[in-house]
Amino acid sequence: LLPMWQNMRLNNRGLTLTEILVVVFIFSILSTIMFTVFRGGLDSWRKSENILTMYEEARAALDLISRELQSAFLYQSSGNQDQWTKFVGIDETGTRLKTNSAKDELFFVAPIALRTGEALRMDLCEIGYWLDGKGTAGTSDDVLMRHFESFNALPVKYDFTTPATGADNMAAKNVTDLQFTYYYRNAAGAAPTATTTNWDSGADNLTNYDANGNLKKPDGLPDAVGISLTVRSR
Repeated sequence: LLPMWQNMRLNNRGLTLTEILVVVFIFSILSTIMFTVFRGGLDSWRKSENILTMYEEARAALDLISRELQSAFLYQSSGNQDQWTKFVGIDETGTRLKTNSAKDELFFVAPIALRTGEALRMDLCEIGYWLDGKGTAGTSDDVLMRHFESFNALPVKYDFTTPATGADNMAAKNVTDLQFTYYYRNAAGAAPTATTTNWDSGADNLTNYDANGNLKKPDGLPDAVGISLTVRSR
């Protein structure tokens, strides 16, 4: 009889090369499956995060447009119309004010808090929103732009051109469509349900009444503005 330790050594046989290759092959398949599942989940999470970021950015821009529109100010008492403040809406079929503008444009004047050093003051500033198409046919590079200009000296002429003391800055990326609808009263005592896609506060283009039943001449401000903003989902 062999000693017990020697008998145990003879029974402790190792794996053959074929068995090792089979184990490695199975492990490789399992690893590939696990990596594919993990990567798919990670990609889905990243896409969801990107989409959420795009929608949050667009929502913030929409909230900003709404707040500033509520402060739109109209002054038309001066005999010099160059000194009038303006509210101008141009749809995508009209002659736009901005280069490479792809969809609707909206420009108005509103009081904005400005800081100069330690001092804080309110001033009437030009505000505008438009969609920069970058001069390309595709919408993948379109961005929502915000026009802003403040004025440090008189006289002031509100024309919404390239700002001398402000900037045209990006308000949101991945925006593929921007539409404005303007609501007004087309009869005395009527609700503001009539709509148009163009507006000029200094013109007399519409049969437009105020809340007291008085005919507006010129058209002044609309009663409400509908905003449609489309975000690219992928």
